[in-house]
Amino acid sequence: MAVETTGWNATDHLDSDAAILAYLEAVFEDGDPMLIAVALADVAKVRGIAVPLAPTPNIGLDSVIRTLKALGLELTAKAA
Repeated sequence: MAVETTGWNATDHLDSDAAILAYLEAVFEDGDPMLIAVALADVAKVRGIAVPLAPTPNIGLDSVIRTLKALGLELTAKAA
């Protein structure tokens, strides 16, 4: 018996500021640079902001902060 799967796209579920925030918090908690780049591209897409075709994993923190500001978001830190 074969298992049937369907495609899943994060952007289909980023329909509120709360959903976007939860998504980004989870991605930053994971810490994978490529995942962070993809998540920022996903958020930019749902916000209607043009992004490069392929997110790059070698982005600096300054680029991440500028991107977050362009998306109307702010990066904060807290003690673990």
